[in-house]
Amino acid sequence: MALFGRHRELDRIHSVIRGPKEAVLSVVGRKGAGKTALLSEIPTLSDYRTVFLAASAAESDWPYSGLTALLNDMDDPVLNRLLDELLGDIGAMSTQTVSSMLLNGLHQRSSSRTIVVIDDADHLDPGSQAVIGFMARRLAGTDIVLIVSVREDLPESPFSGLSALRLGPLDFSDTVRMLESIPAKRTTTAAPHAVASASRGNPLAAIGLYDRLLERHAEGIYALPVPLPSGGSFDAEYASALNALTPAARNILDLLALSFRSDISTIEKIDRDVWTVIDELLAAGLVTRRGSHLWIGDQLLRGYVFMAMAPAVRMANHHVLAEAASDTDPNACRWHVSFTALEQQTPFQLLQHALELVHGGEVSFAVEYIERALTISPCEAETAARLTSLAELLFNRGEFVYARRYLEWAQRITRNPGLILRLTGLSFEIQFAQGAAVRSSMVLRLVQEFGHHDPAYAARLLAIGAIYYTERWELQEASELLGHLSELRSSASAQCLGIADRAKLLIESIGGDTVSRGRQQERTGTARIVGLLMQGRTHTYAEHYESAHEAFALLNSFDEPGHVNWQRTAAYMAVDNAIRAGNVRAAVRMIDELELSDPELKYHRGTRHLFRVWRAHSLGDDAQANAYAAEALRYGGADSHPAITAQLAAYQGHFALLRGDLAESAAQLSRAAEIGMRFGNPTLLRCEADLVEVLIRLGRHHEATQALLRLESRSVGLRSPWLMMAVARSRALLADGEQSLQLFSEALQNRNGHSLERARILMCYAERLHAFGRLRDARDALLRAKVMFDEVGANAWAQHVDALLLDERMEPARPKGNPAMLVLADHEQALAKMVARGMRNKEIAATLYVSVRTVEVRLTAIYRKLGVESRAQLTALAAGKGTGATEPYLLPVL
Repeated sequence: MALFGRHRELDRIHSVIRGPKEAVLSVVGRKGAGKTALLSEIPTLSDYRTVFLAASAAESDWPYSGLTALLNDMDDPVLNRLLDELLGDIGAMSTQTVSSMLLNGLHQRSSSRTIVVIDDADHLDPGSQAVIGFMARRLAGTDIVLIVSVREDLPESPFSGLSALRLGPLDFSDTVRMLESIPAKRTTTAAPHAVASASRGNPLAAIGLYDRLLERHAEGIYALPVPLPSGGSFDAEYASALNALTPAARNILDLLALSFRSDISTIEKIDRDVWTVIDELLAAGLVTRRGSHLWIGDQLLRGYVFMAMAPAVRMANHHVLAEAASDTDPNACRWHVSFTALEQQTPFQLLQHALELVHGGEVSFAVEYIERALTISPCEAETAARLTSLAELLFNRGEFVYARRYLEWAQRITRNPGLILRLTGLSFEIQFAQGAAVRSSMVLRLVQEFGHHDPAYAARLLAIGAIYYTERWELQEASELLGHLSELRSSASAQCLGIADRAKLLIESIGGDTVSRGRQQERTGTARIVGLLMQGRTHTYAEHYESAHEAFALLNSFDEPGHVNWQRTAAYMAVDNAIRAGNVRAAVRMIDELELSDPELKYHRGTRHLFRVWRAHSLGDDAQANAYAAEALRYGGADSHPAITAQLAAYQGHFALLRGDLAESAAQLSRAAEIGMRFGNPTLLRCEADLVEVLIRLGRHHEATQALLRLESRSVGLRSPWLMMAVARSRALLADGEQSLQLFSEALQNRNGHSLERARILMCYAERLHAFGRLRDARDALLRAKVMFDEVGANAWAQHVDALLLDERMEPARPKGNPAMLVLADHEQALAKMVARGMRNKEIAATLYVSVRTVEVRLTAIYRKLGVESRAQLTALAAGKGTGATEPYLLPVL
């Protein structure tokens, strides 16, 4: 099985192995934390010889059994002699003697660097532990890297005090990924999530639980068991903990294992001394108390206690609890009755209480009630209706996995067309929120076939779908859905119509019409939330970034759990707003917050990977960016999601330009521009100005001119400060000579654009100044650009400016060596120096961003001024033989 979620740990181990000195590292982690899986990756981290020893608990009583096994595996001539002596007189040697002999042998051996890995070193016999612990602190000169794993870093252990790598639990998402990688014929998406929650990031426990669930599914049992059955790996530890309890405490623990949580007043009816027992259980860390409720927090322990009870005992305990809870906790009473008596209304009552629990935010508790109801009555028509309501409520709380589980269960058992509409529509909504590709024809077909059974819901689905397609920049599809919604206008709610109006406004904004963005805000409900979201988005496209930021911040300040999906969407839109504003620092911070707040990668997956690519490039981590780009492509595709595909290509082309990889940049930007033609508004991708620049740098001036003409024609009527600056930069880059400098100066006079674009104009201006020999002015422009890059946190650009400023060739030019050259203008002197260096006219044209014909005309003028008749004479004159003059430096291609 592949290793999941341990990249940082592997990096730490790799740094120890590749370090210049001998080193030791202790990997500390509880049972099942994945120490063995982590250590098994070590041979792949380097080409050094690796010796791997797995300690055997069965040999822990044999003196020096671990050490002899290690020496035998190392198979070194010098150490083999030590092994022979050790085996010949194993009982007579003291630990000090063996330690000294081992250390001497390691210093005498002639082998190259060796990686010694000992798994479960604390299970070795005491003598071997002492000797290896002694060696670990004296590795200097041995060319050994020692890595040991232990469960605990105990003070009395021979391995105590060593440099330690503590192996914590896996993240929830990594646990789910690990379980989903296990081959299974039939399972449910909810199973890995339920197991990940119960196992608390312990890989061994998670795999054990998951295997038990797969066995149940293979038998045709699809409802999740309550509680999840113990995997058996930790039975000995739990048995030891339970054996230390008093009989009364053990009895109470048995009662608590039968439900997610129990009311203390209910337990008190069964045992009057319950408070003494609770104190004992709390002191042992086996239960958790909050207010008047008590429960077993460790679901693995709960599963073990549950399975340890005989079926008859469980039945009797359920009966006792049902009677005790009859007048104090009706819902708990129904729960326990479901195990002791068959009543027709019990499953529906359980589902009703599950709805109440979800409303209260107790999803894990609710899931147990739902799964119990499905175990009792999996195929009733009323079950389907209640599951539909639960699935919708869970979706609104952001619980996509369980929402999909219950909607799919309901779909299997219902023939009601109204429910089919709601369930299929909910499936679409989940895909919308996750960023999956849904064809608009599928939504329209659903509404056309089933919409008349619930026209109000159909209208709402069309409005939500319109927002989804608008955000994908698929404006024709969005408009088509809104057109069909108008046919259902009489059945649509006021909130639905408000959402539709906002969707229309967003369509106009994305198309370039940003005049009517400030319409009246809806006052209540979902329409208010969606209204704020759309208001912020239209402000972003109108380049009113501060107003957009305020709208998104206001939306996220609402404490309404039923709107969590809209709030999470606002967080993603806020990141895009910061990127478009050129505020790199804020965007990076927001992306980091997304990584913490949404570790399961539930929302807008393609956009999430896109942000990761952008962040990695912005911080200069191109290797990580390429890895994220591969993930982003899974959610992209020119046909399935053109917006994601085009944005990814635009980002990659932009940063390839920064790195100076012009061929890659041109390929990516050309692809982005080609896809972007279908979107109409060139401010969406912002790639065409970069394409103009890279084509100029490649000497492809005709193509650059055509690209600029396309950009200018598509810019007509658009009120975009950024676009005005980008077009001005492109025009200045394409212009010749002094006209170019004039155009750059005019572009910099516009202060309405954002700082990042202005800083880029300054960089290009500095480059052109260098090309004309005005080094001091170029340096000043670069310093101003650096300040702007630093202000917005654009580290990748700032570092590039630093590299240019630190280059010794950036120093102001010394006086020219040949006085005759002083009759030439600065740009003519620079051109003459290029000729002197042997550059051909085509190369000069590419460097100065002019045509070859322009170079020829300028050279003719220089010949006339200097009175020379050939390139050779100009070269001799410009070279200034016998002088110490330096040649003007031309900025390198970015």
